[in-house]
Amino acid sequence: MVEIFNIDFDMKRLLKEPLVHFLMVGALLFLFYALVNTERNESEIIIDDYLVNELVAKWVLKRNRQPTLEELEDLIDQYIQQEVLYKEALIMNLDHNDEIVKRRLAQKMEFISDGLAESLQPTQEMLIAYYEKNRKNYKKDPSYTLRQVYFSTEKRKNAMTDAINALVSKSPETQGDQLLMPSEYNDVSSYLIAKDFGSTFAKSLDSLELDRWVGPINSGFGVHIVFIKEKKEAGYYTYEEVLNKVTVDYNFDASSDFKVELINTLLKNYKIVINVEDVNLKNELNEKF
Repeated sequence: MVEIFNIDFDMKRLLKEPLVHFLMVGALLFLFYALVNTERNESEIIIDDYLVNELVAKWVLKRNRQPTLEELEDLIDQYIQQEVLYKEALIMNLDHNDEIVKRRLAQKMEFISDGLAESLQPTQEMLIAYYEKNRKNYKKDPSYTLRQVYFSTEKRKNAMTDAINALVSKSPETQGDQLLMPSEYNDVSSYLIAKDFGSTFAKSLDSLELDRWVGPINSGFGVHIVFIKEKKEAGYYTYEEVLNKVTVDYNFDASSDFKVELINTLLKNYKIVINVEDVNLKNELNEKF
């Protein structure tokens, strides 16, 4: 996990801000209220405008039209049946030790954490600092202007020997076979060349000389000789060129760190009891928790 950088404040210091605590506590209380609220009156099932609007919205999203009155009555009936079965399942403790239920509730907590992290939008200064710290992630591939001649391993008895002989001929570009791929590339990145001829071919270009026919080098098609007219070394995209990607990357890392901080904070309310026979595992777990 990438460590969020320090500028005016880092992620850990941000989490100490009163506003962040307020948002966290508020969201958690909202969730806990929703979970615990069923205990207030297990026999009560409320059908209100909020529920009806929610059912209608889901129907429209799925069917792309408003439900008829009869269809709406069916939706409400299905909801009531589901609530009855759900409440009876809770009374019977069927939710206990159920992996599906646990996973679903844990996912809801993660959604809250992700929502909180997304609400903490970074400033331009934070994004620039993140870009500088992680500049290696925004590296440009080298680009080439070249010609290639192809020698088929299927049509020739020894394509490699023929390619070597072509290198010392007067007109190497006339010695090859037809291939439904470009024979010339003008300022094209190694990434795109690799998509056409494979990574082995693209990586081989880096060590080859300029302004002369060189090779042979292999691809997924067969054997090639190449004439590299120009090579532009790998560089870095500017902050402005990759602003959208930097923002996405920052939010992803910030959300991951936020989730870890949230879990560590919540863990303080729990005592982890380690009761396993494996001594090494027990020592590891006791040290960790």
